[in-house]
Amino acid sequence: MQLKLMLKSVDQGLCLHIPQTINKNMNSIIKQISLLYEQELYTDLVRLGELAISAFDQKHDPTVQFSKFQLQVYYAEALYNTQQYQLAENMYTTALQMRKYLIKSKNLKIQEDKEFITDVDIKYKIHLCCLKQKRSQKAIEVLQSISARNRTPKINMALGNLYRDSGMERPAISCYKEVLKECPLAMDVVENLLKLGVKGTEVNSFMLGAATELNWISIWLRGLAEMYLREYKSAIVTFKSLDTPGNLSNNSALLVNMAQCYNLLCDDGKALAILQRVVRNEPHYINGRDLLATLLANSTDKEHHKDLEHLIPDFETSLWAAEHWVVMGYHMFVNNKYERAAYFGQQACLLNKRNIEALLLKAATFMQISKYQEASLHYREALQYCPNRFEFNYGLVQSYVAMNRLREATTVAKNACKQMDHAPAALTLYASVLLKDPMNVAQARNVLERAITSDCNYTRAVCMLAEQLEHEQSYDEAIALLRRHAEIKSSSKVHQMLADCYRRLQKDDDALEHYHIALRLDSQNQRALEGINNIGRSPPSNKMDSSYYMSIGGESTTYTSQAPTGSDHEADADSDTDQWPNNGHDVMSFD
Repeated sequence: MQLKLMLKSVDQGLCLHIPQTINKNMNSIIKQISLLYEQELYTDLVRLGELAISAFDQKHDPTVQFSKFQLQVYYAEALYNTQQYQLAENMYTTALQMRKYLIKSKNLKIQEDKEFITDVDIKYKIHLCCLKQKRSQKAIEVLQSISARNRTPKINMALGNLYRDSGMERPAISCYKEVLKECPLAMDVVENLLKLGVKGTEVNSFMLGAATELNWISIWLRGLAEMYLREYKSAIVTFKSLDTPGNLSNNSALLVNMAQCYNLLCDDGKALAILQRVVRNEPHYINGRDLLATLLANSTDKEHHKDLEHLIPDFETSLWAAEHWVVMGYHMFVNNKYERAAYFGQQACLLNKRNIEALLLKAATFMQISKYQEASLHYREALQYCPNRFEFNYGLVQSYVAMNRLREATTVAKNACKQMDHAPAALTLYASVLLKDPMNVAQARNVLERAITSDCNYTRAVCMLAEQLEHEQSYDEAIALLRRHAEIKSSSKVHQMLADCYRRLQKDDDALEHYHIALRLDSQNQRALEGINNIGRSPPSNKMDSSYYMSIGGESTTYTSQAPTGSDHEADADSDTDQWPNNGHDVMSFD
């Protein structure tokens, strides 16, 4: 009888001792895993975590459920930080289910330690895993499952970005406004709201309390509002008022905004100068670097092409942003390595599908290798993000012209005039398409005259109209137009065209004088050289070449799509002959 009582007491002691041992072991593991997490030793945490989870899955003691939940979360965090996103998503999902079970079972520890990690935090982590796997819709669904009253600014910001990228503007605006209510100086939110068409006064109403004593923030906001209202000249004036000592002098973000305004006004010379200033001030500044690469590549100055090489980052490619890939792509582009340029442009798009410079790079590359349909698709996609950018409209028009789709080209050019507020560049583009149909010559002349009236300094319009007058054998009228323009803005192209007109009138002395001036301004002007060599011979036919006058040599920059097509480089020893490695995919079939 006494033996039975002893055995019974021993059994009871064992039953009490085993859970305590399990708890002690579990707490010890959690402590060590927490230490690894704090020290960011994620690979070590993964190794230990996967073993610990298997070990403690064998234990069904309800007293260790909270510790198992903690272990699951730490393990998921380590997986995420070691780029194992699909497995991390699974672990977070399991942790979420465990937390719901613990709350439902009224587990004391989860009641005491509510701040360890919440449902909202776990769902945010799951959404990040989905984004890494390019599953945007699933990410939206996960965040939408969080009730509106439980959404933190971080959740609303993430949801707003996802709505924006999916084209759901109204819910995006609502989410961004919720962020501003709690964080009135969230500047990225401010910019997103302005981009989506919310008035500056409404955005400012959210910021009043926080920015009362910060005058520069109010001015900055006004500049942004003007920029997104397409009032670029006013925006430049506003930004310039901040680019002064005592305000935001030499601020890179300010300068990049100014450069973007100049680019949208088709003043690429000033845009380029400002972005070069940014690089001098902050050599590793990323924002605007892709636009700088575009402008350098499109410049007629070969020295600018060499500058691209200096912008290429010297660190590991896994750390490159989309802007870095665009730089590398344009470096390949100017060296006629078109396959590689397309590959690097695609790498940029994979990192940021809304990067318009990457889309422009890819489109221009397709134009070079005569894949006009693919080029048109990329130009159209870029126009969805920035419908008033001249390069996109010009490129799309050129791709349609190359495919002999003149009706679509005319429609795009006409719409460009509307989107760009009938800027001289857009009007000249429209005229260049109209001139391809003899029935539209009179209308084209009216459009060009309107462009010149709008800006008498716009050389492209002057040269195109002068060429048309020459084509109609109205040489005196063409000469008068060109001489007036030469007094305002002298260029090699203008003097070469003057010389051509004088030559057709057999005024060889005047022709020779202007050919020499043209060569003095640009020694590489081939038409001027040919003109001098042909003095005294019969003038050539009056063939109109409107595309040539859309990229006249007297301007500081030209446009990528105006470069020679791929057929012009077939015998080029430096052209790209080897396919760039692409993991078994055709680099020309990205969409």
